[in-house]
Amino acid sequence: QIMTHSSRSGGFIGALESFTRAVNRIFALLASVLVFVIMLMVLAAVFCRYALNMPLAWLLDYTIFMLTFVFFLALAPALESGSHIEVDLFDPLLPRSWHKAQRLVGKTLTLIFAAVLLWFVTRTFHTVVDDDELSFTMTTIYLKYVYWIGPVGALQFFLTAIVDIVRFASLTTDQVEAQGAATGH
Repeated sequence: QIMTHSSRSGGFIGALESFTRAVNRIFALLASVLVFVIMLMVLAAVFCRYALNMPLAWLLDYTIFMLTFVFFLALAPALESGSHIEVDLFDPLLPRSWHKAQRLVGKTLTLIFAAVLLWFVTRTFHTVVDDDELSFTMTTIYLKYVYWIGPVGALQFFLTAIVDIVRFASLTTDQVEAQGAATGH
């Protein structure tokens, strides 16, 4: 049987898991709202352009900025929910006893990717702040007002990856197989 959230231990990882789950719920909600707003803005731009013959190109600039927020807000919730891309191509080729180690390697690579992503987006954000860069769009905006979400979202992704790998490592082989069967792997 797969461990339920209520049966998991407390301590630092338990507190980190509670924190990441709460933040991920907020991030997922914000990303969903932004996608809806982007859809409305694109519809408004299309309507204005073709029905009123009054293009609103600046509106599309805002959708581009919002897509940046959607991406970074959705990273960690996608990882937590299992909605991210997983490659299970090798599962049938490996003995069942190796599946946990194989998935642990994948989760370790995800954690490494999260650390590298966090480092790069934080470095880019600091450069943008230091240089006080402006966007190259019709709507001029300081990029620091857009790019700040990168380090925030990447940090949340990194923290979620830590929780994911620690929780996964504590599963038995049977629990790993049950988890894989439950998610279609």
